[in-house]
Amino acid sequence: MHMSMEQEDKNRAQKVVITRAMVREHTRSICRENGLDEAFFESFWEQLCADDGVYLEYVYYLIHGDFKGEEKVEGVSVVDILIWQIDHFKAQLDVDTTLTKRRSGSMVLLAFDTFMKMKKDPRRYLSKLREDTGTDYPGKFNGI
Repeated sequence: MHMSMEQEDKNRAQKVVITRAMVREHTRSICRENGLDEAFFESFWEQLCADDGVYLEYVYYLIHGDFKGEEKVEGVSVVDILIWQIDHFKAQLDVDTTLTKRRSGSMVLLAFDTFMKMKKDPRRYLSKLREDTGTDYPGKFNGI
């Protein structure tokens, strides 16, 4: 299949070049804006760089504002963790009126951080995801 010169120009114009340094600085900015300290950033960045699959998922999110959802641990993705954390976040809003509300913009970073930790120790995190819903009462999602 042969593309026209015009189509080739359009394809080149649509490519986005994002360097690892750009991702690093953008991530550092997100951390600062959301009250996550330098120690969190350094730990997050080290984990992220050690896992190409999660790194690509993260960059995809930064570019598209959406999740690719290809990386999973026993069927659990970053989106599943994000939903679980949001459920806990909503439960905490009733109690915590300071730190939780200030950090609401960091939920995606925290979900990626938990996902990377879950990849290293699935049992610990999968049991929490499956047993501790953070909802108003146990069994809420099971219709109990």
